[in-house]
Amino acid sequence: MRLTDFSLQKLAQSKYQGEIYFFTAEEAGEMLSRTYPYAKSLLLLSVDTADKFPLFQQLFPNSSVIVLLPCDGVESLFSLPDDVSFVTCFGEDYVIHAARYFAHVRGVPCAVFAYNAVSQALCTSQVRVCIGGEKTEYFAKFSEFVFVDDQLLHKDSFLQAYVNTLSLRLALFELKFNALILQAKYDEGHYQTVAGAISACAETPFSLLDRRLLFCAALVISLCAAEGFPFGELKVLSETYLKLGAGPLSAFYAMQKLSKAYQVFFKHGKYRKYYTPPYHARIRQASGLYKKREEEISATQSIPEVESLALYSQVFESVRAQFLFDAQELVRRAQWLEDNIEAYKPRFPVENKVLNAALKYLPEGNKSYGITSLMRDFGLFDF
Repeated sequence: MRLTDFSLQKLAQSKYQGEIYFFTAEEAGEMLSRTYPYAKSLLLLSVDTADKFPLFQQLFPNSSVIVLLPCDGVESLFSLPDDVSFVTCFGEDYVIHAARYFAHVRGVPCAVFAYNAVSQALCTSQVRVCIGGEKTEYFAKFSEFVFVDDQLLHKDSFLQAYVNTLSLRLALFELKFNALILQAKYDEGHYQTVAGAISACAETPFSLLDRRLLFCAALVISLCAAEGFPFGELKVLSETYLKLGAGPLSAFYAMQKLSKAYQVFFKHGKYRKYYTPPYHARIRQASGLYKKREEEISATQSIPEVESLALYSQVFESVRAQFLFDAQELVRRAQWLEDNIEAYKPRFPVENKVLNAALKYLPEGNKSYGITSLMRDFGLFDF
């Protein structure tokens, strides 16, 4: 399945429950002024976007402006006059959550100026806000308007969206394997939608790709994720790399490491029937890496019976050749992506030994059973 540029943008518009506009900030301000000529508005900014206050003051001269910190409670917003009839925001996800929550409770429209092309806060039905000193989740409607201005987006935003989108080939590979070997189920419609979004961006170098197309691809994928479509080991490892300091290329490093590991598995992997992995030692190591209690990690672990592993081994042998071919293609795609983004890679990336450690204990970090879990239980993941 391959989506054209137009159909991908159309799909994003149809799946999102508001309106998406690729406008400059000035064009967006003019449109909102015409739509709500007498509205008294609230503008929320984050610390990182507070420098754009002069621009937004020109766009919304009569608005109340509040700069939020990540730990700020939303109670202060409700001390504003009752005649606030419109909310707009520009900042990180926590600001979008706060704006959507306030707009939902007050029953007023909300407009988001996109700060990040890979924002999950646009797509979730639950928002997470701080009330009474504690983070709590609440239902909130989608924002009515999303405005995308290239000049306002974070400098690494599109690069991260590009890498995240192309790396998801690996997530789809894992889903197919899990469905065949582990009998795990997934939504076929979501699978085809994600595959189409990837395909629409896959053959175009980052420097030449239309930013509107890339934003729509990232949005469609985020919407599928919000509706429950799993992205498995790739998501867990890339989020771990992000916390370890790998930056906007975290998903690329995760794809690179996993695709090579999968290739070796399908080329040389054999089930070691009488081998028992050192589960307790692995959990201790993973506890330090993931900053979680050993009991918390242990509670999410799923270890198949010996009979189940023997059955997995038989099915594995029957599909080895096909999955090896696909794994080799993943390695090739990872190399193409690396060549394509070489100019944008950080000068001092995370040390390779740190990346390898996170990969080694990925089975303990992943709450669901995946390919690396099977590699561990086959006795092939101690390195």
